[in-house]
Amino acid sequence: MRWVQTEIFSAVELAWLRDSARRRNYSGEKEGFRRAHGVRRAFGKALSHAARMRRDAPEARTPDGKLRWIEAARADFREANRRRAQADAEYERDRKRATGYQFDWDRFTNRWRVKFAAAR
Repeated sequence: MRWVQTEIFSAVELAWLRDSARRRNYSGEKEGFRRAHGVRRAFGKALSHAARMRRDAPEARTPDGKLRWIEAARADFREANRRRAQADAEYERDRKRATGYQFDWDRFTNRWRVKFAAAR
């Protein structure tokens, strides 16, 4: 058998008991923040719930069972890293040309490693 406590107080009485202005350390500024924060928190919870519903929907998965949004994020991350590496390489090349340093030791040593590491 389940025990259920029935309501002792009505909604009006509970509101009166919870009246924050009657507290000893009441602050209007804190109360305003508390109310605004409650609104923002409720909005954030609604957003995260909607995101979970979208994530868990059957159409949110690729045919092989992977989540579409994760795969899209990974693709974006790979593309951003590729662009960043390319920009860094171009910057380094231009810096070397501007300083008159034409010989690329990194390229030379990498080719040397590839050529002679395969011969071992």
